[in-house]
Parts: sequence; structure tokens; C-alpha cells
Amino acid sequence: MKDILCVQANKVCHHILLSALSNDLFNVYCSYKESKEIWDSLILKYTVKDVVRQRFIIANYYRWIMNEEKDIKVQINKYHKLLEDLKTKNISLPDNFISKLLIVKLMESWTN
Repeated sequence: MKDILCVQANKVCHHILLSALSNDLFNVYCSYKESKEIWDSLILKYTVKDVVRQRFIIANYYRWIMNEEKDIKVQINKYHKLLEDLKTKNISLPDNFISKLLIVKLMESWTN
């Protein structure tokens, strides 16, 4: 009886997962027999992309520097945009880290 319920549950999950996919993804995953295989593959595929995106956003934030030759308002706006990018991706960095990094990135004429 348990085996029959497991088979039925797998079929239901399999059909629900496939029905939620775009046509392109459906063509990729329709050959999978187990719903858990589809689920695990989708989780792996999309969480890795999120991690790569987060690393890219953090790297952009970390690489930002102030330059004596550029307008200060433009640079501050860029800095605020980088902070907003972090927020929109739910990347939380400690305030202490953010403030210290900003101080390190200040122009040389400001460090005195």
C-alpha cells in the first residue's frame, strides 16, 4: 500500500513540477522519472546562479573607489547604487564592515 502511495505521490509531484516549467525547461526535464530528481536539479541550477550573482554584486561593491578627478556627487550616487544592489539581492553586510570599507575607499585628500 505504501509503495502505491509513493508512486502516486511521485506522479502528482512530477506533473506539478513539469506543468510549472517553461517550454524550454519542460523539454529538458520531461525525461526525468522521479520528481525529486527534477526538484534537486532545479535547486542546484538556480541556487548556483544566485551565488554567482551575489559574488558579482559584492565584488562590484568591494572594487568601488573614489577618484579625485571625478565629481564627488556622481561617485556618492554610484556608492549608494551599489548599496541598493546589495539590499535588492538580500545581501546583508555588517554596518561596521560597510563603514570601514567606505573610509578605506575615500580619496587621499580626505584621509587626513
